[in-house]
Amino acid sequence: MKRIIILFSILYFNYPCFSQIDSLFKDVEKLKDTLVHKLLVDDIPRKTIKDKFMYPHRWYVKQLLAPKVPAYDTSYIKSNKHKLTIAIPIAKKFYGFNIVDLEKKRVLKFSPNNYYNVGFNFSNIILTFGFSPGIKFGAKPNRGSTISKDFQLTVIGRKVITDINYQSYKGFYVYNTANYDISKTNADTIVIRPDINVTSFGINTNYVFNNKKYSLRGAFSFTDVQRKSAGSFMAGVYHSHVVFSSNDSTFIKYPFINNFSKLLSEINQISQISAGISGGYGYTFVYQKIIFSVAINVGAGGQKTYYRTLDGMNESLKLNSTVNINAKNAIRYDNLRFFIGVLATYDNNFAFNTKIFNNDKYIARVVGFIGYRFNIKQNGRKFLKALGLVDYDKK
Repeated sequence: MKRIIILFSILYFNYPCFSQIDSLFKDVEKLKDTLVHKLLVDDIPRKTIKDKFMYPHRWYVKQLLAPKVPAYDTSYIKSNKHKLTIAIPIAKKFYGFNIVDLEKKRVLKFSPNNYYNVGFNFSNIILTFGFSPGIKFGAKPNRGSTISKDFQLTVIGRKVITDINYQSYKGFYVYNTANYDISKTNADTIVIRPDINVTSFGINTNYVFNNKKYSLRGAFSFTDVQRKSAGSFMAGVYHSHVVFSSNDSTFIKYPFINNFSKLLSEINQISQISAGISGGYGYTFVYQKIIFSVAINVGAGGQKTYYRTLDGMNESLKLNSTVNINAKNAIRYDNLRFFIGVLATYDNNFAFNTKIFNNDKYIARVVGFIGYRFNIKQNGRKFLKALGLVDYDKK
């Protein structure tokens, strides 16, 4: 037994593999001590059941409130993350789907009858969210009614911005009815198509290269404020999937059927999947308390198009090229507390089919907004104290 111990000792001190194992154990212990030191904060009580339940929440708020070295140039960007921001936006969204007959060189444009929506937006150190209480107005007369579900999420980080949108519309009207013979008898006649539906999903992500001096948050949200004029190149990817269909008829029917090719007049569903890469540039111009921002990204990729006819036949067109345009524009007055302005976004996907039909779709939004920022370090601390997230060691 003594010989075995002596032999093991000789091997341990003479062979590097054993010393490496010992070093690995030391590294693991060091990592464990670091995690314990990081996660277990003595200042946060954890004696009672309530304290143990509140511990992760208090720890998270403590990390958020802890002073940090900014990862950006503070002479160019002013962060308002530690302020409670309340804004009231009034938004109007637009959606369009256009079908182009390549044989007859004709186009039919479909659009839903959208409303203006009044919403509320809140943001503070912990979260940002918005909602609409269902206040709607401003639909156009004699264009039918549209039942819609429209969700748009813009995740604006310091380096990455991502637009995610989902639309479901039922009930359209022919936007360019006046271009055809039907309008000659009555200039106010609009063809309404309550049987047409569209389901659309899209995502667009871009990386901001000059993120230390240029803030997309400052351009198109209320969290940051751009203090000096600056710009940046961007690059990213995009993807969309659209299904456009008619429940009980075809897209092209009376009184337009004589203006379009026979095959196109038999189609009652079009499905498209597109993806590609994009690049662009954003710039914010600052003059005293006036901030003007613009960002444009152009993408190129591929699209696969499927279609179905009224008799149930399913066909597909060959993979073709597509171009995507994503643009944002905003102007506002901002004195770091009160702000007011207008924001507009536009996203359009152009396809380049060479047979039967071509198409393009667009999504646009115009938002007027007014808001105010409250100092969360003063007023917000009372709210956090009431929740037991800060000052828990004071009576």
